[in-house]
Amino acid sequence: MLLATTCAGCDRPGPSPCSACTARLAPAPLVPVPASLDACRALLAYQGPARELVAQIKYRNARAPLRWLARGMATLVRGDAIQVVTWAPTTPERRRARGFDQAELLARRVARELGVPCRGLLARAPGPAQTGRSLDERRTGPAFRPVRPVPGGRVAVVDDVVTTGATLGAAGRALRAAGAGAVVGVAAAHPP
Repeated sequence: MLLATTCAGCDRPGPSPCSACTARLAPAPLVPVPASLDACRALLAYQGPARELVAQIKYRNARAPLRWLARGMATLVRGDAIQVVTWAPTTPERRRARGFDQAELLARRVARELGVPCRGLLARAPGPAQTGRSLDERRTGPAFRPVRPVPGGRVAVVDDVVTTGATLGAAGRALRAAGAGAVVGVAAAHPP
């Protein structure tokens, strides 16, 4: 049985995002690069339909916009000779509550677009969500630990939204500790 899709940006029947929402999407501004990363890029400005697209994936398990977002995110890192894609995982508690990890969903699609493997390379320590925290609170970021070695590899680490860069920066430090030779952060969105 096929289920009809609706746009995650405006809820109209059809593709996600629809052409009207796509026309309203703006490219992300430049993302500050955390010291642990070689580059950090985001696809969309986190406003309007882009904000809704990400929220639908993150909180409502909307899968329809994943392919579209992943194609765009893959273009941001295609020239970086990425060997493996991973993600900045959410806490086990939030994963259990939601039933999925939105960054993993994006990472798996980005890896498919790039034609490289996707591996869970990090575990996240328990702690508060970054969402809703002040900029100063966000800067401390979450704590990650590597779950397997990454000797000399070029890794793309994926997240849904990069705000201050603290999450991707912490992920980059853990990946470097695991032996990664280069780490590039990529996100679906960044606030203007």
